[in-house]
Amino acid sequence: MDNLEKDKAAFTWLTLAWDDYAANLPFLLPLLVVQAALSAGTFYCVWRFHSLLHALPYMLFVLTPVSTGMNLVYIKLARGSGARFLDLLGAFPVYHRALAVSLGLGLVTLGGALMLILPGIVLYLAFCFSEYAVVDRRTGVRESFALSAAVTEGWKSRLFAVFILIVSVNVLVPDIYVISGPLKSPAASLDLKPWTVAAAALKTFVFLPWLGLAMARAYNFLLSPPAPAPEESPVD
Repeated sequence: MDNLEKDKAAFTWLTLAWDDYAANLPFLLPLLVVQAALSAGTFYCVWRFHSLLHALPYMLFVLTPVSTGMNLVYIKLARGSGARFLDLLGAFPVYHRALAVSLGLGLVTLGGALMLILPGIVLYLAFCFSEYAVVDRRTGVRESFALSAAVTEGWKSRLFAVFILIVSVNVLVPDIYVISGPLKSPAASLDLKPWTVAAAALKTFVFLPWLGLAMARAYNFLLSPPAPAPEESPVD
């Protein structure tokens, strides 16, 4: 596949993901509400105890598997294979592997970023689908990283475009939850200005699900075998 065809394929990840989002919004909305409510638990832990350490167990034991389970929901929606509400909990049966993969991906990315920002991004793009493989194919930790590295080979620059969109939405669009102050004793507060609430709602219920579906589209596309080249007709 040449570069132009790869660019066209990557563009379809975004356009088809929007179709997936629009077609499945009645199913997605309650899942997104549940995920948003669970995410608020981190804010509560920081607000209650003024410590990120108290929030860490909740993030590891609840948010990480739920986030990975949401990837399974997106994968199934992109495939049209009948996603279910319980798929949100799809990472819990392989919790230890899912947690190990998520932590491993974070550490590898952080290690690359500490050297320079670019190596961290390249490593993340190489292994970003390890979290998808572990919940979708029930692969082991090594197999999850190996599968991701194999399917992303030659596609990192296209995945980078989706990655930049996700980072931009997360960084530029505000949340209603504000955590500030020193790491040892952070403070938590709510920002309920109308603009902030509207922006956070669009971020949580529109932009991030759409981009999550785009990544699922990319994962499914890169997993599928290439179409065989047409056979030439025999010359008489």
